[in-house]
Amino acid sequence: MKRVRVKRGYIQNELSEERTEFSNERTLLSYIQTSLAIFAFAFLILRFFDGSSGYIYAGIFAIVLGVIIIVFGFLQYRKRQKLIKKFKKKYDL
Repeated sequence: MKRVRVKRGYIQNELSEERTEFSNERTLLSYIQTSLAIFAFAFLILRFFDGSSGYIYAGIFAIVLGVIIIVFGFLQYRKRQKLIKKFKKKYDL
């Protein structure tokens, strides 16, 4: 049986909070997946084009970009988790 709550004009069922948290986790995993792909590309560049300095800079740039993406994704995840917890506490969910 489906339980429905109405709070301040919003209709929420019993699984909406879990879906929101899982969505936030999927977004974090997407950031991690993207950064790992960039790391793999960077190591590919550094492995096969080790003679030229331009490729070394491109590989290092890709590694730095991967780290930035992971940090940004984690910060976004934490920010959204705080908002989810704040919403749950505010509406006593």
